[in-house]
Amino acid sequence: MNKEELIARLGTSMEFQMVATLTNIIESNDIDISDLLDITFYKKKEVAFRAAWMLEYLMTNKPDLFIKYIPELISLLAKQKNPSAMRHYAKIIALLTDRRANDAYKDKAASIDFELIIDVLFTWLVDTDVLVATKVHCMQTLANLAPRYDWIKEELLETIDYLVDIESIAFFGRARQIRKQLKKL
Repeated sequence: MNKEELIARLGTSMEFQMVATLTNIIESNDIDISDLLDITFYKKKEVAFRAAWMLEYLMTNKPDLFIKYIPELISLLAKQKNPSAMRHYAKIIALLTDRRANDAYKDKAASIDFELIIDVLFTWLVDTDVLVATKVHCMQTLANLAPRYDWIKEELLETIDYLVDIESIAFFGRARQIRKQLKKL
């Protein structure tokens, strides 16, 4: 499926069938992941969101296809401004850095210098316009990276302390888990 066809499919009304429709598109078509990454910046927010959702699906269900696109996704992270797409980008990075990640992802993550995106993650974490779901994934990624970058632990704990009174209950619940995770370091 070429890029224009994919944009057209993602732009149609999906009602309550979004997950099934997007999964079907992935499973029954040859999708160019570079095109999908491009489409996450599309001007129509719902098209960009659906493309980002598809990236997350590919990351979790088709690691052999997705793995080579991780550097491209990381290079695009700071440019992503669509709140819904940001959520999926942040979740993909959280899954990539998780200690229970697919072995291929663990190997890939070990070879990546995350210094550049750590700043992006902290920026999104404190930005009042960023969705709480994105912040939770940013916080999780930073906690995942804390054993590798020892300075993150203290900075993240201070940031959580600052945000915990400002953010929602959902944020507070994950913040509690992250504090426990960081205590083990």
